[in-house]
This record gives sequence, C-alpha cells and structure tokens, in this order.
Amino acid sequence: MKVYRITNFIIVALVITAIYQTGELWLEGTSGHNFFYALAKQLSFGKEEADGDVLLATRYAVGEGEGTFSVYYPDNVGNSTLLETANKALGEILSQSGAFPQKTTADWKKILAARCIVMQYDFMIASEEYLENYKDLKTDQKLEQFDYITIVPARRSGEESYAYFVNSDTNECVAFHCEGGGASVALYDSLMADDGDMRYISTGQRTSASVLWRNMFLPQWAYLPYEYAALEQEFAFEKDGEPSRAALENTVKNFFRNFSVDWSERDEDGTYTFSDSETVVKYYPDVRILEYYSYENYAGNDRTGLLEGYQICCNFLKNDDSLQTDIYLADIERTINNEVVYYFDYAVDNLPVNLSQNVKDRIGASHAIKVTLRNQAVKEYRRYAVNFSEAAEKNQKINVQFIDALDDANKTYKSVVEDKDITDVKNIALGYHVDLTGDIRLKWFVTLYEYTFVVDTEQEKDLTGVTAGE
Repeated sequence: MKVYRITNFIIVALVITAIYQTGELWLEGTSGHNFFYALAKQLSFGKEEADGDVLLATRYAVGEGEGTFSVYYPDNVGNSTLLETANKALGEILSQSGAFPQKTTADWKKILAARCIVMQYDFMIASEEYLENYKDLKTDQKLEQFDYITIVPARRSGEESYAYFVNSDTNECVAFHCEGGGASVALYDSLMADDGDMRYISTGQRTSASVLWRNMFLPQWAYLPYEYAALEQEFAFEKDGEPSRAALENTVKNFFRNFSVDWSERDEDGTYTFSDSETVVKYYPDVRILEYYSYENYAGNDRTGLLEGYQICCNFLKNDDSLQTDIYLADIERTINNEVVYYFDYAVDNLPVNLSQNVKDRIGASHAIKVTLRNQAVKEYRRYAVNFSEAAEKNQKINVQFIDALDDANKTYKSVVEDKDITDVKNIALGYHVDLTGDIRLKWFVTLYEYTFVVDTEQEKDLTGVTAGE
C-alpha cells in the first residue's frame, strides 16, 4: 500500500455526495468503556485452555436510538461488562431464532433506528466459523462472511430482539430474531451513549448503505478548533536511553516455567537471548522488538477455532506485563500449516495508534503485535515493545473535518496517481500517526482504492469558535 502525506488544504468537488449528507447527523463521543473480554486467570505456557465465549470486534458503537452514538476501542485485554451482556444477548437470539432468515440488502436506516450495539471489524470473518458453536442454527441462505454485527435488543420481555450480520463490501445482510428474554432486556438497559466533545456521524443513516467499506462512523466536532493531547512513547525495556536488562528479565521470566538468568546471553549486535529446551525469548534493542518462540512439540494437528484462538491470545498476552497500552484486534489470518495468526494494534483514549510505513519497514512488521497459534498453543509472539500515553497538556488542535480531509485526498489522488473521478472510498478514519520523528499527533487516514493518504488535522486557518459545518 502506498502512503502519501498531505499538508495543504485543498477544496475540491466531491464525488461521494452521500458522505456529505451524513454530515448533518450528530453522534456522541468516545469516552469510557472497556472492550476485551478475556477469561483465564492463570499464567500461560504451551497448551492453552479457552473458557467461555468471546465477542470479537475491532471497535464498537453504542446507540440509544436517537441518532447519537459513542464509539469505543478496546482496553488492555481486560473485562467488559457491556460486552459480556451483549454476548449473552447474541447467544439468546441465535439459539432461539426459529425462523429461516433470508439474505437481504442491509438497510442501515432501519438497523440503526433503535437502541443498539454495533460490532465493527477491520477484516472479514467467515460466518460458518463464527457460528460453529450454534449447531442447530437455522438459516436458509448463508452469508459467507461479514464484518459487522448489530444487536438490537428488546426493551421488555416478549418484544422482538434482532441480530444483524452484514458484509459491508456487498451490503448483504442476514437478520436473526426472537422474542427477547432476560439477556436482551439486560443489554437494552445497559446501552447508554456517553457525552463527549467528539461526536460521530453515521454514513448509513441517510443512505441506507454503509458508504465507507471499512468505517461507518465518522467523528465531527460541534466547535473548532478541538484541543487534545499529543502522545508520548515509552520504550518498555529502556532506562535513561539505554537497554535495561533488569526490566527485560522482569517480563521475560513470565514466559518460562523455571526462569534462570544463567540461560541468557547478549550477542555482539546487542540482541538479548533467553532460552531453555522448549522456549526462546529474544529482544532486539535496535528495533525494540520482543520475540517469543516455542519449540515444544504438541501431538496432532488440531484446528484452532476462531473464538477459541482469540481467548488463548488474551490469556497469553497477560504474560507480557510490560504491555501497558490498550490494544485491539486488527486482523486474523490462517496459514497453509493450519496455523491461525492474530494481529493487534495499540489504541489510546478510544482512538487507534497507527504505525507509519517507515516504522513498519524498520521493525519488519505490519502490526504492533503478532500472535501465531497451532494446536491450541502459542508458537510465536512478536511485539513492538513501546507503550503510548497522552501528554500532560492538551496543546494540539484539530480544525479539519473529515469532509475537508476527503477533499485533500481526492485532489492528491488525481494529481499523483490518476486523474479520474473517485468512485471507491474504502475508509476515512481518525487516529494517531507514529513516525520515526516521535511527534505523535492525530491525523486523518483516507483510503481511496488501494492508496492511503495521511492528512493533517490542523491547517493554517482561524476557526476559533466556528461551529462545525459552517
């Protein structure tokens, strides 16, 4: 993927008029909730056991049925009462759905009209694999894959509850429903959007379809400029600018059953290595990569289920106590060796932390964290060992709305890539941009076709006190 950085404010005619229409909707901001639901309490070595069910998602939005939404990213592999409640409601709907749902076109106006929770994924999930625990689930037409689940719970017992599975690429949808029971009513009572300075609009409520392939909720602000804090980065295994063996050993010991410093060495190039007969842990100070590999041989070639594997990842990540930044699930892939790979990235204050292409090239990774499983066991773990947190002062400003960022990207695409009308806006998202300079501020990320443009959120203009949309 090619990345271009745009610094000039350019106003051009938009070809995606539906995106402009969505600018009239206001949705609520982004504070507050946790995300990941991880279960096992014990340290993880080798073969893992996964308990219960997990409701996977990259991010989720909560709506109260009044045109307002709050969007949340995950916390650091912690508990989420809300998602536990949502998972129970989803299980209730899927297990009691007696109808034969037809595959239809998703009508987002209808789906988002009531109080709901929208689970949004940055990747496609195979429906058959996700629903494999529901053996008796009746469906006349299968939706092969999806990237959204929306749960619309019943307000009171006896009313209908719905679960919509949507493929945003094709806008195909399958809806399951049943008479709401206790789990659905409990979820309804739990869905409360939070107040905040950052508000979200939906690309689906005015157009019925999700205009953007990978992001249906876009932030806007009631007044500009919006002030926020830049991010600071802390290198997990460094002290006073130098690698700290003590800090490293404090974390590495968690990956061994019987840890001894006698099993460690430091190479001429500075690489730290800790090992026994089954496990090797390395730390590369020059690129700040922590790497775990298990040589333990597990009998058989069992396939790891999607949800089961996710739980195993969550359990294993608890061993890395140097991980102090929130993370979210960014992607999942299966290999030809019957392995499943889970990718995670960082998030701060319910916004993603995006590594620049230069940083990715330097560390040799497409995501901050990679966990590889085989036979229900973690075979490899690789992490960019850097933590991120907000600076003490809110001295950064945003005065560029997403519409302006789309204008910028649209014009740059025409001048740099190809002079044609843009008909494929895959994504517009707000996130922190991490490059080699260490200056970490919010940027707009606009994906047109296969190109992602990074657009500044602050530009040379005076918008003090201006109402958004003026």
